[in-house]
Amino acid sequence: MARSGEVLDLVRRGRATTTSELAEIMGVARSTVTERVDLLVSHGLLVPASIMPARRGRPPTVLTFNARAGLTLAAQLGMSGTRVAVTDFDGTVLWSETVVLDIGHGPDVVLERITSEFGRALAELGQPRDRVHGVGIGLPGKVELATAQRTATGSARSWIDYPVAERLEAAGLGPVFVDQDVNLLALGEHRASWPSVGVFMFLKVGSVIGCGIVIDGKVVRGVAGLAGEIGHTRAPGRDTECACGGRGCLNAVAGGTALARDLAQAGFDAATARDVVRLAQDGVVEAGQAIRAAGRDIGDVLAAAINLLNPGVISVWGYLADAGDQLFAGIQEQIYSSAVHGATHLLRLEPSRLGDDAGIRGAAMTVVEHALLPEAVDRYLLQAHEA
Repeated sequence: MARSGEVLDLVRRGRATTTSELAEIMGVARSTVTERVDLLVSHGLLVPASIMPARRGRPPTVLTFNARAGLTLAAQLGMSGTRVAVTDFDGTVLWSETVVLDIGHGPDVVLERITSEFGRALAELGQPRDRVHGVGIGLPGKVELATAQRTATGSARSWIDYPVAERLEAAGLGPVFVDQDVNLLALGEHRASWPSVGVFMFLKVGSVIGCGIVIDGKVVRGVAGLAGEIGHTRAPGRDTECACGGRGCLNAVAGGTALARDLAQAGFDAATARDVVRLAQDGVVEAGQAIRAAGRDIGDVLAAAINLLNPGVISVWGYLADAGDQLFAGIQEQIYSSAVHGATHLLRLEPSRLGDDAGIRGAAMTVVEHALLPEAVDRYLLQAHEA
């Protein structure tokens, strides 16, 4: 039996654009498909976009998915700031705001502020909550949260095992999907910019270093959700103590916080990754040298990952990537000297094309993939009929 959800899925993924193509793929009569299409059109999920020329008879109508049929809410939480956004079903950002919000304030305070920002966004867009089909949330990695638990005080410790999804769902925002921030960054960048790349890595270079991995279109998370945790991989020849309890971790020697620490000890006004970038952009030689050295440390660790995964593209984003060419030069210097030549001669090291929107788009795509599952669409249409 042909289901409306299946019809929408085929059109949305570009496998069919006319009722004839749908009927052929689904193995049902065109009249059956037409009924399903009419239902989807009436609910605004499909749009009869244009007319294709035909040799004779009535020309077939081309069907397109209506990305404005619904909304998603998305938030990307960093250690010191959060980006909140509203998107359509294609991940196009319709409203966004970056909020200075220390994750150390704890989940109750942070999530209350995010909920408030979502409400403000919908009000400014003039959109009711019933158009929202879900919420996507990107959180710092498990190790970073665990480190915050050990080093921070008060409510920062309560992020570990906190029911983030349940808390936001209780606010009436619909189903909530939570993932590690670098996973959503990688997913968003890959879908938008590199969909044909089979093995893709997304490198986050901010206060800390992280990596998301996409293989054959799917995020690689690992059995414990720790895939891509390069920030706590030891950099060769390094022995600086890390907040996680280890020694020589990449975060401890190449993260923005670590660089700020070293520059402050040398007498410069630096407390954060932003300060490091500011100094480099102001022409402070020592800051540029520190970023170049950080790139070499990152490249050393990346070289092993490149040998293991043989990625086609590594996309780089974060505060340190905004400092100019020094970071990229350092990374390239080490990966091309340390990784196997056969694994690098086709490799592209690129700045992120989406920038700050990568994580938001990844969060939105996560919501959409669940909200527009064929069975979810069928439930939505049934509930709308019964309402």
